[in-house]
Amino acid sequence: MGGLFLLALGSSMMITADLGVSTWDVLHLGLARHTPISVGTIILLVGLLLVFCKYILDRIRPQFGTLVNAVFVGVFMNLILDHHWLPQLDGIALNIAWLILGIFVIGMGAGLYVAIGYGAGPRDGLTLALADRFNTSVRMMRTWMELTACLIGWVLGGPVFFGTVLSIFLIGPFFQFWLEQFRRLVSVIDRAKVAA
Repeated sequence: MGGLFLLALGSSMMITADLGVSTWDVLHLGLARHTPISVGTIILLVGLLLVFCKYILDRIRPQFGTLVNAVFVGVFMNLILDHHWLPQLDGIALNIAWLILGIFVIGMGAGLYVAIGYGAGPRDGLTLALADRFNTSVRMMRTWMELTACLIGWVLGGPVFFGTVLSIFLIGPFFQFWLEQFRRLVSVIDRAKVAA
């Protein structure tokens, strides 16, 4: 749950920086422009589609954490944004720093909840399955997925700005960095449990 909260916090930071939404939100908003479906429902449907695609690739049923992700990231984002928990910063330099910090926190949150092993979120699970299938790094596969989602969303009329472009190239490396750190930490905790 802490990882999901960090993911929602980072996404909310990007929104409050007002320098461009994340790549997946470009896709969600682009799809919303062409359907009568709400953005929240589109996020749910896209998530389910990605879970299905991952299942086709590796034939592993979705874990509990995958389903929790689909529900609680949205709940946490509503809490953070609706209750104005984040500051509105003045000045382009402060907002750029806030944006980058938000992307960093997204990577930290995603790395934490994936490392725990209760199931990756829809996007992260597909990232791992595709990286394994094509024998490439998580960082590279996540970057390609972010770029693809952004491109499709942009073609459909989703909003793209500076922060969107930056997130394409930073979310993958931040996610891989934190995933490695938290997997090491989980391994240390597991060894300590066995020793006790």
